[in-house]
Amino acid sequence: MTSLSSSVVPPDSRGGLRPPGTGLDIAGLTRTFQSGRTRVTALDDVDIRTSEGQFLSLLGPSGCGKSTVLRILAGLDRPDAGRVLVNGMSPQDLREGHELGVAFQDSALLPWRSVEANIALPRQVAGLPADPELVRQLIGLVGLRGFEKSKPAQLSGGMRQRVSIARALVLRPSVLLLDEPFGALDDMTRQRLNLELQRIWTERRATTLMVTHGIAEAVLLSDVVAVMSARPGRIIDVVPIDLPRPRTAETMRSAEFHGYVDALSKLLFSGESVEG
Repeated sequence: MTSLSSSVVPPDSRGGLRPPGTGLDIAGLTRTFQSGRTRVTALDDVDIRTSEGQFLSLLGPSGCGKSTVLRILAGLDRPDAGRVLVNGMSPQDLREGHELGVAFQDSALLPWRSVEANIALPRQVAGLPADPELVRQLIGLVGLRGFEKSKPAQLSGGMRQRVSIARALVLRPSVLLLDEPFGALDDMTRQRLNLELQRIWTERRATTLMVTHGIAEAVLLSDVVAVMSARPGRIIDVVPIDLPRPRTAETMRSAEFHGYVDALSKLLFSGESVEG
């Protein structure tokens, strides 16, 4: 396995290598919080570097700082030290340039707006022209045709998360941040939506970081999985996932898939880098 201190560029299963541009470029990322009289170190000297267009999952125990990394990338928090760039842009550049799409575990849909109106909302907030055709395409992409006029209360949890992902894509972002997007769903729905997310990501390729507790989920979706230690959050190791795409339910039954799951489990529970 390879340390995150070096660039990780696994082969593209569709032929050749990934594009040479840098995707995530995080160096020396440190973040502390004040809790009463106590200073708590959430992140300690975190380094992550991937190639543009790669899908990276950040895997680690609860409270290790995974979501703090995502919030800093989204421009919702500031580090105490370190460099943060994605596709060569700062979080502020990403937000101002409408290059960023974000989906959280809570779909956070506006209950009085329809599916299509919720998806269109980021364009309105950004002051961009309406694009009904793009909204229509995204509704089809996430498999919600026929529900355009439905309100969130009329949708299942999985359907609401599909709306959330479509909304994250409506600005045509070059960077996608996903914070446990299916964490609140049952296992069957979660696995089905993971396969759907892979399809959507393949069609709308963006440099992606996903925060997750799910080892199998990380292996299924990712080009690269970075494993974090318990607080203070540090990068233990990175595992390039060299499985052909598209990955299917059959992929998840393969010896290669379970080999990755076992290796990541060992990393998580030992807290040490694994060679091999």
